[in-house]
Amino acid sequence: MFRGRDRWYVITGPPCCGKSTTVELLAQRGFRVRSEVAREYVDQEILKGQTIQEIRSDMRSFQYEILRRALASEEALPKDELVFLDRGIPDSFAYFKLHRIPENPYEGVLKSSKYRRIFYLEPLEKYEPDYARVESSSERGKLARLLWKVYSDLGFCIDRVPVLAREERIDYILGRVS
Repeated sequence: MFRGRDRWYVITGPPCCGKSTTVELLAQRGFRVRSEVAREYVDQEILKGQTIQEIRSDMRSFQYEILRRALASEEALPKDELVFLDRGIPDSFAYFKLHRIPENPYEGVLKSSKYRRIFYLEPLEKYEPDYARVESSSERGKLARLLWKVYSDLGFCIDRVPVLAREERIDYILGRVS
């Protein structure tokens, strides 16, 4: 299932670190990207009339749905093309840990996830929650540590991307893509 993903790069980091902007700019430069699954799901549910509180009222179901959608979206991507992903499968496990959600049904998925490299974006100084990004500053800090730990524990090559101007950040990332 995970063969041929050696040209996939994950853009990750805690909420409000510039992931979505970075992925959008990569798309503008002509690269294939996969947007953040959680935000797309939230947007779909809001269009159906739900509030963010209703969407996230059962955190376990919410996080399992995000993981299911992420798995399906990765399965649909071309295996042999260069792709930048706004969050990878291991991100879900950082959220599971944050919210104390059992990982057992999906542990095999985590261990078999494959990516060429992980670009961990350092958080922006000012944290700005929005309609979909509702984590507290404390949760943001915990997620920062959990994301790093999950990817590290899996043995991924992680490149810490400093806070830079938008275009400089893209150049920094592209300079490390092999």
